[in-house]
Amino acid sequence: MITVSIANQKGGEGKTTTSLNLAIGLARRKKRTLLVDMDPQANSTGIFINPETASKNIYHVFQKKAKMKDVIVPVYNESLFLAPSSMNLAEMEAMSNNSVEAPYILRDSLQTIEADFDFCIIDCPPSLSIFTINSLVASSFVIIPLQAEKFSVDGIVGLQQTITSIKKRINPNLEIMGALITQLKPQTLLTKTIVPVLNKYFKIFENSISDGVAVGESHLAKKSVFDYNKSSRQAQEYEGFVEEVLSELKG
Repeated sequence: MITVSIANQKGGEGKTTTSLNLAIGLARRKKRTLLVDMDPQANSTGIFINPETASKNIYHVFQKKAKMKDVIVPVYNESLFLAPSSMNLAEMEAMSNNSVEAPYILRDSLQTIEADFDFCIIDCPPSLSIFTINSLVASSFVIIPLQAEKFSVDGIVGLQQTITSIKKRINPNLEIMGALITQLKPQTLLTKTIVPVLNKYFKIFENSISDGVAVGESHLAKKSVFDYNKSSRQAQEYEGFVEEVLSELKG
């Protein structure tokens, strides 16, 4: 199982949208895919089920009251499964980082089911919390969605430091696959100025997601952008992104 965290501690950068469409894109290609929602806001979960009606969720895994296999539910098609989040997870956000096992809970839980899936996509919360740390410890790769704007660039340093620290101390296999630029406005001077700056930090995916209404409307419709409007520019861009991820993994 290849585990990929979709991470950025800044909100509004497209983490949930990217997690959702990457997971569904893989499942549509018959890859058995597990989408793990590590965000207490439970936005990924809410696309498929009511987070408050799930009898077991990631909160129970962290509370040691359920195993990962007990919280996973089938969604969308025969290839996509969800480990749902819950707003209760926020209660644990202040969980002690000093606990020896705290960073390893998700990794250890996923190891019990890794033979069942080709991919695991983790939707991280918009913070460098214990849940983001757990996600990075459990992952082989990180994809960083971000906008081509100054505040997005400013936030990269903290995330980079966290990834470097986890790679050095806990998970030497962790690699940044690249940054996915979202909500791109290609003709603006700001975009033309900032994209070369981003390239200095890490690889930028060739495919980017342009600014447009299809993504936002797909959220309201509780659908992937592919299912909402497959002919939209954003759907075609996410298709290209999924193919690029698969190509990267093939080396």
